[in-house]
Amino acid sequence: MDYFSNQGWVYIVISLIATIVAITVNIYLMGPGLYLFGYLFYILIILLTAYNITCLTKGECYIWSWIVAILSTLPMIMIIIVATIAAVNKK
Repeated sequence: MDYFSNQGWVYIVISLIATIVAITVNIYLMGPGLYLFGYLFYILIILLTAYNITCLTKGECYIWSWIVAILSTLPMIMIIIVATIAAVNKK
């Protein structure tokens, strides 16, 4: 229980309750289907986000901070590349 911070656990519990409600509504309206695999992926995202929250509150996440820094700068770099290509092709 000590792996995630209190904030991380609150996030996990609320997210899992909301996910269970969404799964129940989807199964009621559309029946069981392959979309349920999407919810399994979503649960992994919930755990990753809880880990990120824990890093913010507890610290000591050196490698994770580099991953977040790289993932945060990638969209900016991609936009600059696309804008540069568009500008070059416009001439």
